[in-house]
Amino acid sequence: MNRTFYALAGLIGLITGAPAFAGTCTIESTRAPGEWTFVRVYDVDNGKIVLQRAIKAGLAYEVTVSKNRVRVDSKLPGGISYGAGPISPCRDGNKLKI
Repeated sequence: MNRTFYALAGLIGLITGAPAFAGTCTIESTRAPGEWTFVRVYDVDNGKIVLQRAIKAGLAYEVTVSKNRVRVDSKLPGGISYGAGPISPCRDGNKLKI
């Protein structure tokens, strides 16, 4: 009975399409000790900013996105505009170094 129920539930999930799970990753600065980097981390799939802050070298911050892709834009102190970063995978707690 239970096997039939789980098989049927799995089949329904495949047919209707299961929603994607949120992705989680860590953003870490690799600058020289004591240096800061300003970052904006975007959820690529919905365009929202999920992290915007200054990160000191060696520190890391966790972000969660709706699916599994992020874009990290960054600039140095005194910079006028953020440089656009590449789209990167964000899943299973992987670490993105900037």
